Amino acid sequence: MPGTNLIVPVVLWGKHAPTHCISSIYLSRDQKTLVTGCYDGQICIWQVHPETLKMTPRCLLVGHTAPVTCLSRASIIQDNNYIVSSSEAGEMCTWDLVDGKCRESVKLSQVHTNIQAYHMCNSEDLRLFCNGYYAEILIMDPFSLEIMFSLSSKMNPDWISALHVLRPSSRKDDVVLAISITGTVKVWSLLGHENKQSEPIYENESKQIRCLNALSLNCCAYNQRTVLIVCAKYCQIYDAGDFSVLCSIQAPTGERWMSGDFLAPDRVLVWSTEGKGYMYKLPANSVPDHKGFHGPTVDHDSPVLFNLLAHPDNKLLSCPPSMRFVVTSVGGKQRRLLLRGDSHGVVSVWSVDEAAAPTSRIVSHAPVVLTSLNLAWAEMNPSPVGILDQLHTPEETEVKLTSSIYILAANRLVVGREDGSIVIVNATHTVQLQLLHGPHQQYDDWPTHQLLLGHNGRVNCLLYPHHIHPRYDKTHLVSGGIDFAVCLWDLFSGALLHRFCVHAGEITQLIVPPHNCTTRIQKCICSVASDHSVTLLSLSERKCVTLASRHLFPVVSIKWRPLDDFMVVGTSDGTVYVWQMETGHLDRVLHGMIAEEVLAACDETVADDLGGAVAGSGDLQGLANPAVHFFRGLRHRNLNAMR
Repeated sequence: MPGTNLIVPVVLWGKHAPTHCISSIYLSRDQKTLVTGCYDGQICIWQVHPETLKMTPRCLLVGHTAPVTCLSRASIIQDNNYIVSSSEAGEMCTWDLVDGKCRESVKLSQVHTNIQAYHMCNSEDLRLFCNGYYAEILIMDPFSLEIMFSLSSKMNPDWISALHVLRPSSRKDDVVLAISITGTVKVWSLLGHENKQSEPIYENESKQIRCLNALSLNCCAYNQRTVLIVCAKYCQIYDAGDFSVLCSIQAPTGERWMSGDFLAPDRVLVWSTEGKGYMYKLPANSVPDHKGFHGPTVDHDSPVLFNLLAHPDNKLLSCPPSMRFVVTSVGGKQRRLLLRGDSHGVVSVWSVDEAAAPTSRIVSHAPVVLTSLNLAWAEMNPSPVGILDQLHTPEETEVKLTSSIYILAANRLVVGREDGSIVIVNATHTVQLQLLHGPHQQYDDWPTHQLLLGHNGRVNCLLYPHHIHPRYDKTHLVSGGIDFAVCLWDLFSGALLHRFCVHAGEITQLIVPPHNCTTRIQKCICSVASDHSVTLLSLSERKCVTLASRHLFPVVSIKWRPLDDFMVVGTSDGTVYVWQMETGHLDRVLHGMIAEEVLAACDETVADDLGGAVAGSGDLQGLANPAVHFFRGLRHRNLNAMR
């Protein structure tokens, strides 16, 4: 619409479905929505038919920068269609499943490995009980994503590897049962009035058991007297009273357990890294209602495998699948399902009720529903269109698209391809050709396009610097490829202006430095390569200004201290390298807490009178920040300030 800032996003998917290596899976209680998170950070929402469980992909949510590890419901209200997602980078988001909007997002220093949504006593709605790579259990609000309070450990504090929240039948309080990675079982009792201002909440009791690195912990919902703890090599049934071992189940040869749950007081379902579900009948000493409960173990009386949930083809997976056991109801009747999402993007659903009855021999049950994005794409008629379909003829091999940028000012779409070519087309005309019917579809050479040839192999990244800041020439386009080269192009003529060959690995990222750097650096762009090197390339001088190549691990972040002339490079092992931009001199290599503080200080933007950036809003906060003192010491070569 002319005269407005309205931007309408248009997606042209192409003939091939996007990759979707599933890392987490969730089914809503009304069985109308399935959600899958993947290792690329995207979340796919599937529309589900409650009766037949037929699934159709509806939308793709983009927001996480790391694998999505946890998915949980956000409300106990049936019509409240919100979920909470968490990633390996500590990011948490609350999503509206109806329109796909992100309602709230936050980035925590704690990384969750498990989230259990639970309705506490004296609470209006659900609370999220989170555990992961930290020593506490965090209780969070699913909509504000604030930490309401936390549960701490007094005895043997360590990372909590699994937890289960329940309400005992004879009591009004809630009980949190958890186990640490070193095998300490802990119990907290919650009355419902806990908050952030209250005293630290320590465990009521704890006990050390022989169970290291537990993956899941579930209390039997039918009697609350037995507990299933799953480890990689074995899973064990414990007496909830004294936490003594009642029986143990070894993982099948070549497989590792992932998790499990109770199907009945005397039956459990455990699933493995191969994507198979194993159903076991428990011995008499592990069944509370049996007269032999907690009795001595008899040699011939051990868990018996009676059924198996598996794919008939037993296809090899490149990574362990995400699996989840859900209990729902349809038409007033209970329905129990086992969900699986694997590395091929395939979603499988087994009906546990059909396979739960013991038989005279072990029967392998196939999934009742099987779907994927590839199958959904194959069923579409006509098939989804791609942005450059007009360039391909049926007899030609299709060239994959590997990178793209939209240049708003010039209304150009620039697309890098796997064969090293770069195609520039008019964005509006191309979308019009693919999505709108009319006489323009009869033209053979419309819309016209430019073809830039300069890379030998895949084009990994594209950058139009003028779009980031007007100080750059509006004719300059920069590309980085698998051939270790960074190419500078004239956007309008298509001429190759210069080819930078300074890296010893494929180019992975192109970045624009801040606008308040020195005059020389302002004409540069920053490139990152797979050989762990970082360069500042001058587009005006056509040469490399700085080559930072002493990093031992992959580069994961680049920060700037422009007024101090520092480029700060963070690597995957937590090390931080401080480089002078003008001279290319490596000033310092930092580790540990000071490395984290220096990276955090780079995010602050308030300038102080010494030309640095002060953390916080007040002078006192800035003066107290050790990272700021460190930068000042570097700038003025003051060893006392650095200490």
